[in-house]
Amino acid sequence: PTYYFFLVCRAIVGFTIGGNYGCSIVYSQEVMPSTRRSWTMFILALYWTAGSIYECVVAFFVMDLEHGWRIQILLTALPVAIVLVFMHFMDESPRFLVINNRKEEAVVVIERICAQNGVPVPKGDIYVEDTRSGEYTDIWARPHTCGSIQITIHFVCNMFLVFGISMLIPDMMTYDYCDMELWFDSTFVDRSGCLVYTKSEYLFLIIIAVMYMPGQLGATFTAENIGRRWTFVVAIYAGAASTVLLLFCLNSYLTYVELFACVIFYAAYNEVLWIYAPEYYATYMRATAIGVQNGIGKLGAAAGTFLTTYLDEYDVTYSIYCFVFVEVVACVTVVFMQRETRGALLQDSRVNEGSAIVDQEQGQASYSAE
Repeated sequence: PTYYFFLVCRAIVGFTIGGNYGCSIVYSQEVMPSTRRSWTMFILALYWTAGSIYECVVAFFVMDLEHGWRIQILLTALPVAIVLVFMHFMDESPRFLVINNRKEEAVVVIERICAQNGVPVPKGDIYVEDTRSGEYTDIWARPHTCGSIQITIHFVCNMFLVFGISMLIPDMMTYDYCDMELWFDSTFVDRSGCLVYTKSEYLFLIIIAVMYMPGQLGATFTAENIGRRWTFVVAIYAGAASTVLLLFCLNSYLTYVELFACVIFYAAYNEVLWIYAPEYYATYMRATAIGVQNGIGKLGAAAGTFLTTYLDEYDVTYSIYCFVFVEVVACVTVVFMQRETRGALLQDSRVNEGSAIVDQEQGQASYSAE
């Protein structure tokens, strides 16, 4: 009914989207085998891309209609309603149940998962080693201090790049940077003073969403077969090189190629970050850590979109320098990352059966040499 009511609703939507995305990644990482976590993250990323495309397609057809934005919101809410229905059929994470002393419920969930996948239930009696609840201070306490700072910096840098590039590309075309042509009708101001997106801009946003997919796929394959840390290095340094090349402005065709490379490597950076971060932390603090770091990272997203839009009015080169600076920060940070999480079991429970340790992910028990 009023603009301020709309702002409140928008804030609530932002809160739920941010919380749901982080929780869905943490949940999927906790219930999946270590050999499938990377590909699970890739599938989640595809759903994000599919949702972005869905929104653009809906807007393409309805925004010109009377009350089009209301129709857009209604059609946006339909998938959310479907999710609410299916959430009732989801089991709680067994790892969460174990650290909260709900062992019997965890066993039931594990038995159900094993039955659905046709594998035997691991033998043994699960007992809890650590039942602490994650606190905000735990994220920055030893031995997580350095790792948490590094991951947080990566969240800020990556979100600056990912959100900022979506603003930078159309601005480079609008302001004729390096003789680039604006091959779509730009946003205009209507008679009431409102900014209006054009149909061709929705098509452009679809293209940007699709361009993320090669980076996501490449990062997933590399993270699973070579390692998370080296995937970080390749994605960040290749993205930095592509960003620096934008400053030379050799010709418009090479600039398009460099932008395409930037989008691919920024997406790869984002993909491996979301794979790595949940694996770094123990279960009792995993959700808290990811939530805090994702929230701080949104400051980078806000800075990326605001600075790009503001600086582009003066000179697009200023924005590119900002991107280069952020890439340099990411390059320096990744040098100090020592821990590799590929193959991490996220193992927080043991079995009271000699010195056997149950790998709940593989459904087998391994024995130490003790």
